[in-house]
Amino acid sequence: MGYGDELMAIGDAWRLHQADPQKRRVAIGDGRCRRIDYPELTHGLDFLASEAEAASGELPWVISYRAYRPYHDHAAMRRAFRERHPLRSRLRRRVPDTRLVDLLGFFRYRLDYRPAPAPLVLTDAEQAVREQWAQRRFVLIEPHCKQEAAPGKRWPFERYAEVAQQLAETIEVWQVGAPETPLLPGVMRVPTHSFRDVLPFLAAARLYIGPEGGLHHAAAAMKTPAVVLFGGYTPPQVTGYDFHVCLTGNSDEACGVHHSECAHCRAAMTAITVDQVVAEARSLLDQ
Repeated sequence: MGYGDELMAIGDAWRLHQADPQKRRVAIGDGRCRRIDYPELTHGLDFLASEAEAASGELPWVISYRAYRPYHDHAAMRRAFRERHPLRSRLRRRVPDTRLVDLLGFFRYRLDYRPAPAPLVLTDAEQAVREQWAQRRFVLIEPHCKQEAAPGKRWPFERYAEVAQQLAETIEVWQVGAPETPLLPGVMRVPTHSFRDVLPFLAAARLYIGPEGGLHHAAAAMKTPAVVLFGGYTPPQVTGYDFHVCLTGNSDEACGVHHSECAHCRAAMTAITVDQVVAEARSLLDQ
């Protein structure tokens, strides 16, 4: 799990804080211990409880940590495990949630879950970068997924290249992402060294284009429009945002197949065309 999960947890905490009549601070973790994997994202977020507050106070909790994410349907996954492994499920020792996806090979999703954009706060230095880059008219594009991401999240690199080439006829296109990843032909990378570094560029961009993942959640946090390539792995109604265009390749159901390549996800990604992405991007840019 990664930055996207943390951003969703922060968004959930903000929503819970806003709904609380007492406006108490909110803890993120397992209900007993505060668990923040990326503390750099919490800059300026005074509605989040500290470790000491989480340990000592009666606070609202967002239950979210590496073994448990609120948008996964853990009960459905456990039922599927019992159906597949009826003998093993009778053992007294309960299979931990962290092992379920490894044993099943897929996630199941809570279709009643909806994300809230994380209200991230830029530092003064980040604001200066945002103001500098906001003078330009540009699109950010990320053609890569992190190495451990499900294969079903990947759209062909050459298609991203075609999208960048077509959009570059009317607007600057810059690539964002890890410095060691291959560059799209004719595209330069914005100067970032960490996930946090990307935030002011996202805030200044007219549009973000990329796969479902941490950067599309960061784009939502920065209130930046986006074209997000979901395919058939994750339901857009669960991890997508209303002001983003979420492309599924006409997939009716998200399979959640995680560790292996899935024919359903491959077909969904293949069905998303360059022309479709370019058309959706231009439509958002014209608004």
